Amino acid sequence: MTPLILGIETSTLSCSVALFEGNRLLHSDQALQDHYVHASELLPMIDRAFQQTNRKIDELDAVATCAGPGSYTGLRIGVSTAKGICHARNIPLIAINSLEIQSYACPIEVTSAVSVMDARRDEVYTQSFRRTNQIWEPLDETRALILDANQPLRALFPETSTSNACIIGDAALKTERLLSGQADHWKFIPDHPQAKYMLLPAMAAYEAQQFEDVAYFTPRYLKEFIAGTPKDPLGLRKSQKA
Repeated sequence: MTPLILGIETSTLSCSVALFEGNRLLHSDQALQDHYVHASELLPMIDRAFQQTNRKIDELDAVATCAGPGSYTGLRIGVSTAKGICHARNIPLIAINSLEIQSYACPIEVTSAVSVMDARRDEVYTQSFRRTNQIWEPLDETRALILDANQPLRALFPETSTSNACIIGDAALKTERLLSGQADHWKFIPDHPQAKYMLLPAMAAYEAQQFEDVAYFTPRYLKEFIAGTPKDPLGLRKSQKA
């Protein structure tokens, strides 16, 4: 039986869905603006995916979602929606690293990829990959990296510094600028991870039965949320402690 899988990708400003049947992409949709539209756009996009393919949500065999890293807002909305569908339909949940999803947007002739996601200021979330047949395999761990132009390329990207890599993601142009000409042999492609790029890793996970616990799965934000210092203009907290 060929599985029908819904893909949901919401780790950046891009909100996207896709519907796969086996290794065939049936439908793809993306909403991308300069602010988060996930809360208002995601569910209508999922509805359209089924309407435009004449499929029913009851036919789903699994839901694949982005696992992070990425924005708190985007990941929470996408993962919560995916978990809700899986729980309601009693179907498995697949989670895929957002940087791995991004690597599948590289041109077919590229064999080395570095996915870079904006993490504000001079920092990116990044991971390097190498293509084996059609699958991108990780060469290092997902990490937050400060792009310091004073650091040699081999220190910043040890796994791919000597290769003709494709640097891809919403931080590609920022990476190119901050590296100050160190990586002239690299190709820089601005893009966002999209659900349509999940096809191959989602199918591989489904065939290997690599599923997440629907009740307990949480995305990997990579950075812990740090709350600001509570404001106490009248000094009431200090007096209470005393």
